Amino acid sequence: MEKDIGLVMNIYVEKSYPYVIATAASYSWFKFNMVFPTGNDVLSASLTIGAILTGFLATAKTLLMTLDTPVMNRIRSTTYARDLASYLGESIWLCFGFCVFAMFGYFCSTASNWYGTVWMFIAIAAALAFIRVTTIMLKIIKHQPSKSS
Repeated sequence: MEKDIGLVMNIYVEKSYPYVIATAASYSWFKFNMVFPTGNDVLSASLTIGAILTGFLATAKTLLMTLDTPVMNRIRSTTYARDLASYLGESIWLCFGFCVFAMFGYFCSTASNWYGTVWMFIAIAAALAFIRVTTIMLKIIKHQPSKSS
């Protein structure tokens, strides 16, 4: 029973930590009235990074859907497959949203506190969602099934 509770708590943490950390960071940005850098360099870099990560994740999603390994087949037979698909989807949409928000910065005042606050939230949530998906995918790829499986 204790192990089941620990697993549920780990899944809850796994599902929420990108948003909790992003919320704390963006709140700090807002609270301390931080200023987003002026100029287009950060916006250009944000757009590039977001586009690269979106493309990588879309490719990873395609590969993961077609992966036919014992561990992937076992995951598909559980409810965790739904979580994994959700993580991939969230990560793709966050990275794509990061691109869109960076493009939006070309047409509005990035010197305002609200822009930096929202940018910080999306940037950190996207980065952590990407890390979460990458970590899980690497575990799937590295998994060596036991001889009894």
